[in-house]
Amino acid sequence: MKVAITVWEDCVSSVLDFSQRLFVVELNDRGEMSPVQIVLLEQGALARLAKMRELDIDVLICGAVSQPLAAAFTSSGIRLLPYVTGKVDDVLKAYQTGELGLPQFRLPGPWPGARRGFGRRCRQRCRRRRVSEGRNTNRPGMAGTEGA
Repeated sequence: MKVAITVWEDCVSSVLDFSQRLFVVELNDRGEMSPVQIVLLEQGALARLAKMRELDIDVLICGAVSQPLAAAFTSSGIRLLPYVTGKVDDVLKAYQTGELGLPQFRLPGPWPGARRGFGRRCRQRCRRRRVSEGRNTNRPGMAGTEGA
């Protein structure tokens, strides 16, 4: 399995969309690794995603990520683990031992449900906004009656 971590200096890059380097490690059954540093020359976020697919990346560990790019990763088959911070070596060890969810590896800020993905949180926030504005969205369970 190939695991990639976005890198800035010796830490996880704070924003995936603008990161320029990847630390790529191939993990095998015995936990052996063969690390490689890759410079991402591609300018666009989707071009970078294509490069990662070309490299056969299975898991990408990163800092913050925009919703459109997160959705693109979700549909690409690359497992995205966003909102991670820390030194690359520590983050990799935490991933291998199942401890990546510990507080010291969480990016500071209000990221409720970040590891579950954006979809659910966005739908709830948008639904509350539409209801508070009194708009009818013509969806079951939605409050508001526009034009009534």
